[in-house]
Amino acid sequence: MSLPLGAYQALEDALGPKNVCDDPAVTTAYSYMWLLYSTHVQSGRYRPAAVALPSSTEEIQAIIQLANRYGFNYIPVGTNLLPPTIPVRPDTVIIDPKRMNRILKLDEKNMYAVVEPYVTYAQLQAEAHKVGLSITTPEAGSQVSVMANNLFQGMGGMGHKYGFNRGILACDWVLPNGDLLKLGSRGNNAAGWFWGDCAGVNLKGLVRADTGHCGGLGMVTTMSVKLFPYPGPRIYPVKGANPDFHMDLPKDRFCLKLIQFKSKHQLGDAMYDIGHSEIAGAVHEEGANWILADNCLSVEEFWERWPKFQHQWKNIMAVSLMGFSSPRQLEYEKKVLDDIVNDHEGTYLDENSDLYKTGSHAIGEALRCGMSNRLYRPAGDFFVLGGFGFDSIDHTIRTSEFMWPIIEDAYKKGHFVEDLSHSDWVNSYQMCHFSEVEPIIYFEHDIEAGATFINGYVGTIVEAVKRKMMPTWPLGPMTWITGPAMCNYHELVIGMKKLLDPRTTSNPGYPLPEVNPFPPPPAQ
Repeated sequence: MSLPLGAYQALEDALGPKNVCDDPAVTTAYSYMWLLYSTHVQSGRYRPAAVALPSSTEEIQAIIQLANRYGFNYIPVGTNLLPPTIPVRPDTVIIDPKRMNRILKLDEKNMYAVVEPYVTYAQLQAEAHKVGLSITTPEAGSQVSVMANNLFQGMGGMGHKYGFNRGILACDWVLPNGDLLKLGSRGNNAAGWFWGDCAGVNLKGLVRADTGHCGGLGMVTTMSVKLFPYPGPRIYPVKGANPDFHMDLPKDRFCLKLIQFKSKHQLGDAMYDIGHSEIAGAVHEEGANWILADNCLSVEEFWERWPKFQHQWKNIMAVSLMGFSSPRQLEYEKKVLDDIVNDHEGTYLDENSDLYKTGSHAIGEALRCGMSNRLYRPAGDFFVLGGFGFDSIDHTIRTSEFMWPIIEDAYKKGHFVEDLSHSDWVNSYQMCHFSEVEPIIYFEHDIEAGATFINGYVGTIVEAVKRKMMPTWPLGPMTWITGPAMCNYHELVIGMKKLLDPRTTSNPGYPLPEVNPFPPPPAQ
């Protein structure tokens, strides 16, 4: 796990000795990953050779140029949430942008902010709220990097109103050879950061795509992101203490409705009508286990309440109504929602009931999410069994239907925690024009459960391809399954990787490995 001769000294010369480290006590921390048992098998196998802490775009260019000169690998990271951030081979340098945590500009008039890679949603949201603006926060949590999430998928709780993956404007991108490429309005001298497109061919899709390149094509070092109107208080009204937070939002502008439907299909039809009516700020079907995990003050409380709760929380949709323009807007949207709920035989949960109180955090979580941090608590591991598959609401429901038998089979074997609610997290994007589904599962941190999970996850991709549906999250090697079913787009991605990163030093294996890791080839 060492660098080529002279490479470490060259990094120290470029960044300063205090900003490069190969101490095993430090590098070991970068070799483990919380997510997925299969990844834990891989976790800790390779400590990075060093961790580099740049403070500017120029220093990132210097690191990448040294990687090309000395022939070591590097992985650009954000806030280190997902598996692509851990090394899977020796001689890898982690580029950790902890020192690049500044909001460089917040333009209230033109509604955008310019951020460095380590700016978190909590950080940006707090500043944006002060001027009546907001950004959609991912369910991954407010602690994650704004830039990393926008490069990855741009998901978020307010996607119904604010949209999906439309947040990236101009950005500065250091290519795998160390050159700096300026996208959007940054490509024109003195044009600034206000615009994401440009004259001629727009290369923004290369940094974003469906799930981004996960550091496989260099590193974006500065980005402007779009902000949106926010009708709430300038200081977010959080009360209580961890883990018992709640939001005291003004009732003349904010209202949460929890609605139970007789079936998932009726819930989906109601979502369509909400979108057609162009009302609401956030619309979700809420999963039972994460609603309860968010509400419980301890793991013990979760397991005491779960046996009963999984029978109670079924087909429940959370609709967050917001008076963006005035209190009258909120009153109007309440009336429209009443008609939609009546048309689809839904029932509002009584706001004084225990069930409503358990889910009452949903409106605050849509704006500034902290719920995901609580999901880790009840079991040894958790994730979604497939899911995503961004497409129509009908597609979302069909995807859910073929995933739950896989989940049931796993908990009958004792590998997953039993979940009789069959409730997913379904998020509406862009006024219900499309959506995604994520069935949250809990499982033990052991080999059999981990294997069942990863096999089930891959199985949902294979099943979706077989049904000619949009598959879940085809990240890294899984692109070899989806590519042949979709005009062989994986061959184009491999071509771009070879063109931009011929030495294969930028997070090798991403956006996808050069060789198919699934024998026999899925096409056969």
